[in-house]
Amino acid sequence: MRTHFALFAAGLAATGMTVLLVAASAGAAQPDPAAGKVESVICATCHGSDGISVATDVPNLAGQHYEYLVQQLIAFKGGTRRSGVMNEMVRPMSLAQLRNVAAYYSTVPITVSATKAKN
Repeated sequence: MRTHFALFAAGLAATGMTVLLVAASAGAAQPDPAAGKVESVICATCHGSDGISVATDVPNLAGQHYEYLVQQLIAFKGGTRRSGVMNEMVRPMSLAQLRNVAAYYSTVPITVSATKAKN
């Protein structure tokens, strides 16, 4: 039996669009936040070591939803989302590495300082 997603993907493929399926399947390894922390060292240059960017034009990653981060990283890797820096940064990374980095940033707690919030 074909699922709705399979039918949707087949329709996209028929139009010439590339479909990349990212799903948590029985054979897929679980993402490793600890490995992601190690693999994200290069990300810290722009996104901060704790996932909080120091630049206003670079997004914060700390506490972001895992699924969203994976989708965006895959889009950068595949070129469907364009950013000169990000496309090049993720190009050599495997899907497992992207998932690990997303897992790490999604587990970084966000704290808000009442003192800073008032200023």
